[in-house]
Amino acid sequence: MQDGDKLPKRRITAEIQLADGSCVRAALFVSPQGRLLDMLNDNRGFVPVETEAGQVMFLRKDAIRRVTPLVEAKQSSEKNGSSPRREPEPSSDPYELLGVPANATAEAIREAYRQRCRENHPDRLQALGLSKEYIDLATRRMAAINAAYDQLRELRHAR
Repeated sequence: MQDGDKLPKRRITAEIQLADGSCVRAALFVSPQGRLLDMLNDNRGFVPVETEAGQVMFLRKDAIRRVTPLVEAKQSSEKNGSSPRREPEPSSDPYELLGVPANATAEAIREAYRQRCRENHPDRLQALGLSKEYIDLATRRMAAINAAYDQLRELRHAR
């Protein structure tokens, strides 16, 4: 078991300015006794983040120009003891979940499904050494992706 798996992580929402000038609002996960600064300066070459849409991305540390933690009502409600939602509800629309239009071809749907699998597969994230929290999130997302793909296949075969 890795040290990061022993304790739950603190979720820090931040605005991340990248070297190309673009900005990303995402959640970073820091160990309870750790600091954001320490995480950004450790020996890993990347930082896993969760976007507002619930997608896990990996940012190269050398591509990050500035990280500005955001103070939100959601974070202050954690201190007050209420339990905020940790991730957005996945869409019930299978086309939206796979990121394809309703008139997409079977090939486009299959390619979108494969792309989502590559982005969210828990085994891939585990191989990168990410914490159990990320693996659990990826497992839930893969279940939703698989269900959406199965639903679209059934709809297409019923026609």
